[in-house]
Amino acid sequence: MSPTQPNPAAALSGSAEPQTKRIYISNLDFSTTEEELEQFLQEFRVVSVLIPSQTVRGFRNSTVRPLGIGYADFASAADALQAVENLNGKQLRERTLKIKMYVPYSPRARAERRKEKRKVPAPQAEENPDAAPQDAQQPQPPAPAEEPTSKDTVYCAYLPSKVTDVELREFFADYQPQDIYVYRTNGSRRKVYFHRRFTAALVTLGGEAELANAIETLGTRRLMGKKITLRPARLSKVEEVQHAAARKLELEQIQQQTRQIAEHAMAMEEHRQQEAEIPAAETPDDVAATA
Repeated sequence: MSPTQPNPAAALSGSAEPQTKRIYISNLDFSTTEEELEQFLQEFRVVSVLIPSQTVRGFRNSTVRPLGIGYADFASAADALQAVENLNGKQLRERTLKIKMYVPYSPRARAERRKEKRKVPAPQAEENPDAAPQDAQQPQPPAPAEEPTSKDTVYCAYLPSKVTDVELREFFADYQPQDIYVYRTNGSRRKVYFHRRFTAALVTLGGEAELANAIETLGTRRLMGKKITLRPARLSKVEEVQHAAARKLELEQIQQQTRQIAEHAMAMEEHRQQEAEIPAAETPDDVAATA
């Protein structure tokens, strides 16, 4: 690529810095395997593919349930960008995929963005204050910018404590529910010593129209006998929950690998001890000496 030609990966971010080589894929069919997803992306020099899943622990057994999302790394940022541009909106296993460049979650960057939004520029003094009328009103500070919200994801608050993605998928069945994240969050009231935890969820629907219709229609209904709150989800909250789910999965996988290594080492040690306790076979000389 010549110096005069624009970098397509940099053009996406609006900067000259190299883009990530990773993409984020959502709305995957739960039965999609990593091999199928890698085959789907092979045209763009995909290097590795990861489909996160979570372990749902029951009373007697545990099941592994995919999260419906995936990550893919490519040989270069340009390959990743081409995969996004060519495959976003395409179908895999009759599910329309949503593909975008991966953006690492950064709590520090998020806090800095919030801090910048709260800043109000001070009115600059005019060069000739005497020329200004005495009764001129001071300029009003601009209203703080609202945080951007998702066009297809609804935030569900104050859910029943025992709700699962099964009940939520049935509740939003008429609005094409796709990705569902259920989590617990802390609630508080200012100037009052009152704290509690409540169950919330993010549900990605079929599109902008489905989101508006779901909030209007289901906002007055009850879920499992309880009144809930529905509103468009903040984009920052969507990214935060998705990255938290992926991080949780990584930790669970590490813990599972650690347990497997420990169990293998214990089994080897037990085998070694059993071998040491077996008496050695008698030789003919030993038999003759005994006689």
